Amino acid sequence: MKRLLLMVVVLLSAALLAPAAAAAAAETETTHFSGTVSRAELNLCSGAPGTLTIVSSGVVHTTDLGDGTLRMNGTMTGTVTFVPDDPSQPSYTGHLTERFGGDANTFTVADNIVLHGSDGSLGKQHILMHVTVNANGTVTTSIDTNRLTC
Repeated sequence: MKRLLLMVVVLLSAALLAPAAAAAAAETETTHFSGTVSRAELNLCSGAPGTLTIVSSGVVHTTDLGDGTLRMNGTMTGTVTFVPDDPSQPSYTGHLTERFGGDANTFTVADNIVLHGSDGSLGKQHILMHVTVNANGTVTTSIDTNRLTC
């Protein structure tokens, strides 16, 4: 009876330690970032030329699962301003949020931008992109939406 109990304890310990050892092999790296991008752009609602400036910060988590699989996900937030070249056109200020993530077979990006115009107008943009690729490199799912409300 003692031998049977000892064997059960050894097998149970091995079963419990195997997932723990596999989990210990996973490593996650966290990277924080921030920056400013400024570029010539057209007002998406009126077509008026101007300068778009985005000040953002975010974090990216990259996880190596230890079996050759890499996963990445992150978030970014920031402020957005649009200053038209023609001062008679409205300027805009607002906020953006972005979430992104995936692995070797799938990747998704979701952006939301809300801008308030100096003329009282409101602009919203929602972007969703998703791609799934099979082991042969063939795209099996693809979503690409860009919804703009002026």
